[in-house]
Amino acid sequence: MSAIHPTASIDFDKPWYHYLAYFPNLPELDAKHPHAAHGHAPAINIVENLNACLDRYEHVNASRIANYEKLPIRFVEQACLPEGEAYESFIAKTGKIPTRDNHHDLLNGLIWLNFPQSKAVFNELHAKDILRHGIHNARTALRNALTVFDENGGIVVSSDRLLLEQLQAFKWQAALVTHRTNWLGQHRTIAFFPFGHALLEKLLKPRKNITSHTLLILVDEGWFEQSIVSQRNQLDTAIANMFRQLAMPDLAHNAVNLSSKNFQPLPVMGIPGYSADNVIPKFYQDEAVFRRPRAFSAPIFSLND
Repeated sequence: MSAIHPTASIDFDKPWYHYLAYFPNLPELDAKHPHAAHGHAPAINIVENLNACLDRYEHVNASRIANYEKLPIRFVEQACLPEGEAYESFIAKTGKIPTRDNHHDLLNGLIWLNFPQSKAVFNELHAKDILRHGIHNARTALRNALTVFDENGGIVVSSDRLLLEQLQAFKWQAALVTHRTNWLGQHRTIAFFPFGHALLEKLLKPRKNITSHTLLILVDEGWFEQSIVSQRNQLDTAIANMFRQLAMPDLAHNAVNLSSKNFQPLPVMGIPGYSADNVIPKFYQDEAVFRRPRAFSAPIFSLND
């Protein structure tokens, strides 16, 4: 049975959870769990609680989270995954997500609750690629790019193209110091939405060098006046469409356009509000973390493309 004690080390008040929903529900759901360990924080039954979150999602949104085959998503014990069957193929075939007793899989489940369309598309692309190429020691280039973002991805969204161009050019002082209030102010023009569950797992023990593989997305002025729920839903739709398009073979080169070059490196502890240390401009002078520009630039995508 999946029972761990994650609430002892997950602080849901941290700023990287600000744009995500459903996280605070878990401790409340488990406060009276029958498997609570004596003298310790309540045990968290991951499968049971993630499925309760799915039920709550259905109640709030009047719809179910499903895979690309329209099968309802449910979380199941890791033992339900047949020996020798690929994880992604099993999800595609059954709608069931094998879940282990750890923070990694808990956070993966919670990203399913926040970006269900995107996660369904990722599963679709993985499963179809496996059917086409099989499973080998090394992933295909397509599956590698999907995995990089799925595990470690983030989304920087801004209504100010200049800010995105500064990040694109590795102009850390300009994007993160000079324009600090754009990230924190009441009328902010830029924000970071975490996507990768491994990224969130790393942030359980924050370190200066934690770096996200980030998509840069331009939105219209006034976009930030919407609710966070509306913002996240729009991003979910956009990311799902974007990855499906990037994964389509280019007729001219017979190759997909999706690669790690689509992702902008972003040391997340440099995001204003993420660390008390980054209020000092010198924080960003560490070139081992805040590196110089690469030979190529990650693209800036438009939300409406």
